[in-house]
Amino acid sequence: MAQEPVFATPEAFSHAEYDYLVVGGGTAGLVVASRLSEDPTVTVGVIEAGGYFPDEPLINVPGMPARVSYELIERSWLFLTVPQENVLGRPIFHPRGKLLGGTSALNFMATVSVEEYDAFETIGNEGWNWESFLKYMKKSETVAPSDPEFGDKYNAKLEEGVHGDSGPLKLSHSTWTSGLTEPLFKSLEALGIKPNPDSSNGDNTGSYSILGSIDPVTKTRSYSAPAYFAPNASRTNLSVLLNAQATRVILEKRDGSDEYEAKGVEFVSAIGGEENKVKLIAKAKKEVVLSAGTFMTPQLLELSGIGDRAILEKFGIPLRIELPGVGDNLQDHIYTTSTIEVSNELETLDVLRDEERSLKEIDAYERQEGLLASTHSAFAFLPVRAFAPAEDVERMKTSIRDAKESAKQSGQKRRLELLEKWFDDEKHPQLEVITYPGFFPAPGKTPKSGSHYNAVLVALMHPLSFGTVHISSSDPLSKPVVDPKYLSNNVDLEILAHGVRFTRKLHSEEPLKSLTKAFVEPAWDEELDDNEVKTHVKSVLEPVYHPAGTAAMLPQEDGGVVNSRLKVYGTSNLRIVDASIFPFHISAHPQTTIYGMAEKVLCFTLKS
Repeated sequence: MAQEPVFATPEAFSHAEYDYLVVGGGTAGLVVASRLSEDPTVTVGVIEAGGYFPDEPLINVPGMPARVSYELIERSWLFLTVPQENVLGRPIFHPRGKLLGGTSALNFMATVSVEEYDAFETIGNEGWNWESFLKYMKKSETVAPSDPEFGDKYNAKLEEGVHGDSGPLKLSHSTWTSGLTEPLFKSLEALGIKPNPDSSNGDNTGSYSILGSIDPVTKTRSYSAPAYFAPNASRTNLSVLLNAQATRVILEKRDGSDEYEAKGVEFVSAIGGEENKVKLIAKAKKEVVLSAGTFMTPQLLELSGIGDRAILEKFGIPLRIELPGVGDNLQDHIYTTSTIEVSNELETLDVLRDEERSLKEIDAYERQEGLLASTHSAFAFLPVRAFAPAEDVERMKTSIRDAKESAKQSGQKRRLELLEKWFDDEKHPQLEVITYPGFFPAPGKTPKSGSHYNAVLVALMHPLSFGTVHISSSDPLSKPVVDPKYLSNNVDLEILAHGVRFTRKLHSEEPLKSLTKAFVEPAWDEELDDNEVKTHVKSVLEPVYHPAGTAAMLPQEDGGVVNSRLKVYGTSNLRIVDASIFPFHISAHPQTTIYGMAEKVLCFTLKS
């Protein structure tokens, strides 16, 4: 029987001196801490702002992913963007994991990778390419063999040589799939979208049943806490402090050097009750690693005196290292939902609204079977000409070219050059089609009793809108100002509007056509004009919760914050290991990217 982990007290954590301090016990942070502590001669300390919840059903049960973000709010940072000017003035909810395991405990468990990683290297980061990422993504995972019959029917076959068989993270295909999946794939194929049984080879265009981060034996979510932390929690050289928020990195100038050295991390923790919060300092002998995420990592940098001079001066924070790129280049995948009522003959997740069936499924899950043991898995990735008319493609390409020419920052110009090149390339999908076989829960919306639904989320893969994350105050406990500037480039809106139209077209193609009862939202009883479709996009737009890019791995002259070894410019031993270092967004779900990135930096950077 596994031993219960013993967590550090704030006092003991502050009195110790660790070789490595990791800020954030999330997706990447626990990989870093686990791999470093494999060496018994080094000590590793982890500072995590949340708690540890290994037995939380909403996290562990795969069939509940749509409920986690909205119902498990006490485990989330609960970020809210500023009102988005181009999204009807709506502030957008952005939950990020505030617990051991981070957002890997809250996501939808979908894993997709893509060869676009090669561009990490071509944009200026030697050694960061597809082959490198593949090597370390494989190291992070153990993939269960696919069932041949299931694979033939639902586009789910594993390609040899692109999957790991001994890593901590467990991946598997779903054992349950809705009655919508097979007709969906057939209708996609009728529209020219070919099956692609395994996207893990780097080619993610086409339709398939994705691998999910689900342990095939226990039928529970596999994420960084049970995969990387739990098996190693008893290591005496690994110390984890919970419910403590890092507030700044302690930086000191090195003798005879222009570089700063990270000597430790200031944190706030409650001692003797939530009302008694105190500031303490944890010390680091070798390195400090920030794995606080795309929103909190730039906040920590700015609070520590690293960032844009004007922003720091505004809040009275002494400038130590001027890096104007801190907090810039925020990019995120965004989606809009269409809801379609389908035949009640199709089994969808809507059956769980029936109390009797729900109890049966709970009983089945005790045997690791049924709907709750799986997650939705039918996905497709589409190049732009698969869903947009040729004349619109050309018009959008012109808009991208104009944006590139008018870009004032060299880093943004380089990103737009890349996105322009990719836009009309069959190998680079611009739209993801995510099918959720049931009524997709959202605040203020309720399903019709007894009805079955198909929710289709069309998601933008290569956003051309760039946002920002910056401190709102010198108070380290105040949340940063998150402004993604969604749809500030009109091409993003055009792509999503075409995606909504494609959803209607898909359900007007056999065999889905015969199974479709009504278009609920938007209602297509009559032809909607362009403005009405775009208003729908703005009304229901939400993030896929993949924010990235706010501490980009780029040359410093291009607005970069870290170099190709993930070291913050101007420091000797401060690194960043999370999605904030992405120089641009990729057409994939980034959890596998983050695991691979964390594995890679351990083997080639921190120990070198």
